[in-house]
Amino acid sequence: MTSFRLDEEAARDWVTGLIIAYELAGLNGGDDDSDFDSDFASTPQLGMDWRPREPGQEDAVAALVRCAQKQPGILVPAQNAEVAIEFVDDGDDWSYRFLFQVRAPVPVTLISPPREVYRIGEDRAFGVDAAIGVLREAASAAAALQERLEAFVEASTRVRRPAR
Repeated sequence: MTSFRLDEEAARDWVTGLIIAYELAGLNGGDDDSDFDSDFASTPQLGMDWRPREPGQEDAVAALVRCAQKQPGILVPAQNAEVAIEFVDDGDDWSYRFLFQVRAPVPVTLISPPREVYRIGEDRAFGVDAAIGVLREAASAAAALQERLEAFVEASTRVRRPAR
């Protein structure tokens, strides 16, 4: 199985385009007659000062991770797999975890340990740099979970010789 790969240069260009579209939509007042793509509403809503650690950014973070995998050459997923992020209200403060989801040959999901939301991405990053930090973390978490799955499969399929 190929590993997840993040092309940071391509990701930076893509995120910059998202931010420009978001900022221009704000200037246009979001009019329905604008020239923006009809898929705009389903794309991550990121501005120049977007900070993933701020309250209420869970949907934007999840959309960023999801949409980056659908863009050719940005966050390239492993074959028959994808990474997602899930936010959990743990009663104290919100936390998040990454899910490595394999679709074939048998559906299976591995989940990373939870982390506090204030730790997502990179310290003091905003806008493009914040988005790249989130994508970098998603790719890293997916690769680590994939390694765990591959180690499990390898260990469970080793031929063991009976003791004599």
